[in-house]
Formats: sequence, structure tokens, C-alpha cells
Amino acid sequence: MIASFVEKHDKTVHRILEMTLGLTTWTLLTSPIWLGLLYPPAIVYMLTFFTVYWSYLAAKHTLGLFLGYRKYKEEIEVDWAAEFNKIDFSSLPDPATLPESKDKLKHLILIPAVNEPADVLRASIDSIFNQTYDTKKITLVYTLEEKYAVETERNIREIIGDRESRLERFLVYVHPRGIEGEAVGAAAANRTWGARNAVGRLRSEGENIRNYVFSTIDADHVLHPQYIARLSHLYLTTPRRDNHYYSTAVHLFNNNLWRVPVMMRIEANAVTMGSLSDWSATKGVLKDSFSSYSASLQTLIDADYWDVTLGVDDTIFYWRAFFKRDGDFDGVPHYIPYSADAVEGKNFIDSHVRLYKQLLRWGWGAIDFPLSVKEFLKNKKIALSKKIGWVLKHFERRVILVNIVFLITFGFGLVTLVNPYVKQSNFAYSLPDIMSLILTITLVFLVPATFFRMGLVAPMPENWPVWRRVLVLLEGPLIMLNLLTYSFFPWVQAQTKMLLGQKMKDLYHTPKVR
Repeated sequence: MIASFVEKHDKTVHRILEMTLGLTTWTLLTSPIWLGLLYPPAIVYMLTFFTVYWSYLAAKHTLGLFLGYRKYKEEIEVDWAAEFNKIDFSSLPDPATLPESKDKLKHLILIPAVNEPADVLRASIDSIFNQTYDTKKITLVYTLEEKYAVETERNIREIIGDRESRLERFLVYVHPRGIEGEAVGAAAANRTWGARNAVGRLRSEGENIRNYVFSTIDADHVLHPQYIARLSHLYLTTPRRDNHYYSTAVHLFNNNLWRVPVMMRIEANAVTMGSLSDWSATKGVLKDSFSSYSASLQTLIDADYWDVTLGVDDTIFYWRAFFKRDGDFDGVPHYIPYSADAVEGKNFIDSHVRLYKQLLRWGWGAIDFPLSVKEFLKNKKIALSKKIGWVLKHFERRVILVNIVFLITFGFGLVTLVNPYVKQSNFAYSLPDIMSLILTITLVFLVPATFFRMGLVAPMPENWPVWRRVLVLLEGPLIMLNLLTYSFFPWVQAQTKMLLGQKMKDLYHTPKVR
């Protein structure tokens, strides 16, 4: 009955769900004002809860970092090409989804490109040829935006040169601009164009799709030499391999980390540390795809690639596959890293502007909320526990984690501003001291976080003076400034635009600098 109602009133239901996150965010942000006037005890208890919850998240994050860092150190020491060769193919699980043989396992790597400089492209391409896995089993596909295609293709072909013979095949496709209905600025349409054409090429040559693992990376991604070997081993040894996507838990930004301004570095490190901790704590059960990920090529085809009408691609792939598999689709991590570019501009100010624009685009990823919840209401085959878990996860990620630091920092001040009498009440008198104590204790977690951060990223430049190196070690507390700015305003702006019915079809592509 619910499913038929949603089908009949699809646009209305979708619009209501679009508004939900923004309404919840603004209700929460303004709660110190309206609750401070209507029922002060409620906001005091809520702020106390958020403070304790924030401390819990800090402790959980640190535990996740410990587990993830240990796993990273273990996996980075393993010779995964040798481990792959040791696999007994006859004993592998789920034989129906296996390639024809271990030696027949191949990789299709799809890379969308716009106008990346030659030096950016070179580092990424070189990393593919430096893999410990046999590159003759790699089909490398570049899909280029038409506007810059001529120069970009020339650069790519010059960089690859005579190394093309070391690949199974090298394909380049040009995504035409101006196709009606496609969102501009996100890679979904470009990726879909290249992937569809590449699959068509494989089929025309009589290739068995079951032999291929699909991966998509960005044009600036520099893969660790063991990346493909580790992925190959993980893919073959994972049961129900069609029901998973595969991702590294270690997203690094070493390409230019020590060249960018401090706020860009803090944001990049936050992504690295957050991903490592989250993968180690959740095991991928309620985690969507991000940036660089892999799946069986059959899964990509079954999911019908990406949604070209949306300004988001990474997470939408997950949801398309998730619903195609009726909710039986999860992430499986490994700990062999790749390295990307942190946001960098032409100068100090331009770097900060570009970071804001990128995070606003990421904030627009909230469109996965109405899409997923609407499908939850229609699809009866998805486990109720997963539906509830994902709805709660959406609100935690999009509402609680975006707004909690603002509320902890300014909430009590706003309450007393609109209702000075709150200070005179017994239940609120000691609240600021309690919150301050809890948050001070939480700062202790910055110490292990700094250790793990320095163990993951590339060494600081040797020519840096001692004072500059010391300042880097003290960057941890500045994450609070990040949480009140870049991790707050663009995300709230994106949800507000969605609440007001504004669309973001022409999204910002973050340029790369060399």
C-alpha cells in the first residue's frame, strides 16, 4: 500500500523528502532560541547530550584510527602479488561469479578527465604501469569532457607513449557536451559515457564480462604499487563478490599536502583519518562508495552505471547497486592506499574559495537521502534493519555531525541571550563548566590522532625549518576551526538550497594545480 502511494505521488513524496534534511537542520540550529523561550530544560539537556555524544564520537574515532592504522601497517608489508599467486582457485567461494580462471582475472580501470595538467596525468598513469600486478591484464579507459578533449588526449597519449603495448588495451572516449538532461560539472555523465562504450567494446571483441573487475579512479589518483594486486586478492577471496564494492580505507593526499595552506591540509587529513576510522569501525555495512572504488564489471552493468541527471556520482553508484541487489550490497575495505591532490588554488585566497566550492558540491550529496528513502518505502525485499539503520545514518551524517560543534560552541550562549533567566536555574547554572570539562578531556584524543596522522602522510619537506615542523604538529586543535567553517557552512548551504527547491545541475569541478 505504501509502495503504491509513493508510486502514485512520486514527485510530492520526493519533494517532501528533499525538504526533510534542511528542515531538520534549521530546526536543530534554531533550537537554542525557540526552546530557550518555550522550554529551557529541554535545550539544556539536549546540549548536555550532544557534548557527551561528541566525546563518545572522539573516543570511537580514536579506536577506529588505532585499528585501521594497525591494519594499514600489516597490509602494506605483505607481497600481495605473491599472495595472489598462492590462491587455490578451485577452493574459492561463489564459483558462479568467478572469472574463467585465476589467470583470466582482468581489470577495467576507468578514469574521467577534464583539463588536468600533464604533470597530474603523468603521476597517475605512471602509478598504473608501476603495479606489481601484470599490466597486460589491465584495460585502461580514459573518458574525456569534449571541451578540453583535444589537448587532454594528446597529453595522455604522449605520457603513455610506447607503454601502450604493456596494457591489454587502451581506450579513449570523448563525452559530448550539452546532452539534454545531463548534470554539468559532476563526473557521472562522463563516467557513464566511457563505461558504456568500453563495455560495448569488450562485448564486440567477445570478452567474458565475468573476467573483469571494474575500478574507477580520478585523474589525479596515484595508486600504491600493490593496489591492483591487493584488490585482485580481495575480490577473488570474498564470498558473494557481486554483492560488494571494494575500496581502500586509506585515502591519502600526499601529492601536494605540504604545499597547500593549512586549512586545505586539515580538510584533507580529516578525510584520510575519518575514512580510515570509519571503515575500521563499521566494516562497510552502512557505508557508501567514495572517490575510488571497485566492483565486478557485471555489478556495474546491473546497476546501469551512474545517474547522469544528478550532480553526484560516487555515492549514487552505491545506491543503484544497493537497490539492484535489494539491499544486499555492502562495502569491503582493504588498506593499500592511493594518493590524491588536496584542494589547491592559484594563491592563498583562491585555495580557500575552491575548497568551499568543492565542499558545497559534496554537501549536495544529500540528494541521496530522498532517493534512498523513497526506494526504502517501495522495496519490500530490503531488510527492515538496513532501512532503519540507513535512515539513522543519514540523519547522523547530514544533520547531527554537521551541526553538533556549532551547537556545543554557541548553543548555551544563544539560550541565555534570548532567555537570561536560564542562568539563574539550578539545572543550567553549572552546564558551561560541565561542557567545558568534557570537551577539555576530549582534547586528549588529539594526541594519538596526531601520531596516526604523521604515520600515514608523506614526510615533511626536508628543507622546512624546525619552527614550521613544530607548527604542523600543533595543527590538531585547528580542526575545531574547520568544524565551525568548512565542515559546517557549505553543508548547511547545500541542504538549504535543496529545502528551497533550488537545483545544482551545473556543479563545480575542482581544478588541479601543478
